Amino acid sequence: MAQWIVDYLPTWNIIRISGIAAYVLLFAGVFLGIAQGMPLAKGKPKAAMFKWHTRTTWLAFGLGLVHALTLYIDHYSPFTWSELLIPFTASVHPIGSGLGTLSMYGLVIVLLSSDLRNKLARKWWFMFHMLSYPVFIGLLFHGMVTGSDSGNVLMRLMYVFTGLSILGITLLRGLLRERKGPEITIGPSRLQPKSAVEQQWAEVYRLAGAGRQEHLK
Repeated sequence: MAQWIVDYLPTWNIIRISGIAAYVLLFAGVFLGIAQGMPLAKGKPKAAMFKWHTRTTWLAFGLGLVHALTLYIDHYSPFTWSELLIPFTASVHPIGSGLGTLSMYGLVIVLLSSDLRNKLARKWWFMFHMLSYPVFIGLLFHGMVTGSDSGNVLMRLMYVFTGLSILGITLLRGLLRERKGPEITIGPSRLQPKSAVEQQWAEVYRLAGAGRQEHLK
């Protein structure tokens, strides 16, 4: 029964659709991650971008797994487990396939470091999270080299658009930060506004200090 299902599954279409969808979702996740860290991003828009940044990245990882598993059960040109897990060992497009494998490993590190952010030193978390750039670049070239639709004009335009978009927003974020200062803000702000009682006590202390200075005069 299971073999019958595998034989009649449209594996080629599943491979193509899951691969393209995973790449587009990863692009969205990386783009939103950069955008929500800009100095101009604040409040609810920043929190919303961070939420969707996380969701799209996890969805990209899930579809990437579907893409890889379908390559294993594909009845036309199946991959072995070693070809899927060991980079650059595939018999078909070894370079492109190897970049895809390395990018998936890098994505696992990025996702795990995000979940363990509170337990990691900031420099380690930041270093792991910066793997998002080589992961995206690796999957960009993976799609261009191994994708059966990469010769299509629309697909080429999509790769050019997504690549230039990540480059452009990265440069823009760097320029804005250089003007404002080196502050790094990734994710929703953890600083909570002061309560009304705290604000009242702060005002009392301020007035008391002002009164004491006036008395000394």
